[in-house]
Amino acid sequence: MLSVMVYHSGMTRGGFLGVDMFFTLSGFLITSLMLEEYAATSTISVPAFYARRALRLLPALFAFLGVWGIYFLVTRPPAFWPLGGTYLALVALYVANWAGIWWYGLGIFGHTWSLAIEEQFYLVWPLAILLLIRGVKRPARIAWILLVVAAASAVWRFDVALAGASMRRIYWGTDTHADGLLIGAALAFFVSGGRLVLFTRGLGAARCVSAVGLVALLVTAPHVPGYVFGITMPVALATALIILDVLNGGSWIARVLETRELGRIGRISYGLYLWHFPVFYELGALKGPGEHAPYVHTLLAWAVTFAAALTSYLLIERRALAYKDRFSRSHRVAQTGQIGDHVPAQPGQVSAIPISP
Repeated sequence: MLSVMVYHSGMTRGGFLGVDMFFTLSGFLITSLMLEEYAATSTISVPAFYARRALRLLPALFAFLGVWGIYFLVTRPPAFWPLGGTYLALVALYVANWAGIWWYGLGIFGHTWSLAIEEQFYLVWPLAILLLIRGVKRPARIAWILLVVAAASAVWRFDVALAGASMRRIYWGTDTHADGLLIGAALAFFVSGGRLVLFTRGLGAARCVSAVGLVALLVTAPHVPGYVFGITMPVALATALIILDVLNGGSWIARVLETRELGRIGRISYGLYLWHFPVFYELGALKGPGEHAPYVHTLLAWAVTFAAALTSYLLIERRALAYKDRFSRSHRVAQTGQIGDHVPAQPGQVSAIPISP
C-alpha cells in the first residue's frame, strides 16, 4: 500500500507493482483459509465466505462512496450528477474495471479497478476450489494447473497488446491481470499439500534476492512496456518466496514486516487504498512518475488519507469485523459439532487437505 501511495505521489516508477504484490498475498491468504476449512469439514461454505468478504469490504466501501457522493453533489454542477451516480453504482457493483475499459474513466474512483478484479475473482473462486479438489484431488497437481493458468494470463496479456488493445484494456482486464492471484493460490495448494517443506536452509539466498529485487522494481520498473512484457510474474513469484520466508519466521524480512509501525499501517491499509486516490486528486498531489506536487500538498494529502483511513477502521471496519466470527469455521463447528476433536492450524501454517497426496 505504501508503495502505491508513493507511486501516486510521483516519487517512484514501479510502485504500481504493489497491487500485484497484494494480489499474490491475497490469493495465498484467502485460498489458505478455504483449504483449512475444507480440511476440517470436507466442504467450503460458500455463503459464509461471501458473508465474511462482505463484512470486510462493504461497510468501509459504502461509507467511502457516501462521503464522495456527497462531495460530488456539492462540488459539481447538477448536469454532472447522473454521471456521479453512475460512478458510484459501478464501483459498488465491482465492475469498475470493465466499465473503465469499455466506457469511460472513472475519475476520482479510477483506482477501484483493482478492487473489482479481486472481487470478481473471489466471486467464482470458492466454487472453483471445490471443483478442483473434488475433480483433480492432488494439491500439487492443482497448484501446477494454477501456475499454468497464471502463465496463460500473462501470455494472453501480451497477445492482447500485440493486437493493439489500449493500455487500460491490458492493465484493467480481469483476464489479463489474474497472474498474481493465481500464483498466490497455487502457493497455498503447494503448502497445503505438504510439497513445500518450509526449511530456512536454502531459502536465505532466495529471500534476499527477492527482497532486493522487489525494492528495485518498485523504485525503477516502468509501467509501459514492463507490464505488457510480464513484469508482474517475477514480482508475484518473489512475493511468494517472501511469504514462505515469513511462514518460517525468524528471518530479518519477517522481523521487519512484523514491526509495530508496519502492523498498524497494515490494519488500515484497505482504508488507505480507498481514500488515497480521490484525496490525492482533489488536493493536487496525484502525480505520475517524475512529476512532483508542492511538498505541502503532498504532505497534506498523506495526512488526510491516513486520518480518513484510521477513522474508517476505528468507526466502521473494526465494528463490522466483530461480526465475521459468526461466519467463521470455528463458529459453525461450535454450532453444529461437525469436527469433533479437530485441532486448528497454528498461525503461519496451512492444514493439509484430506485428499490424495
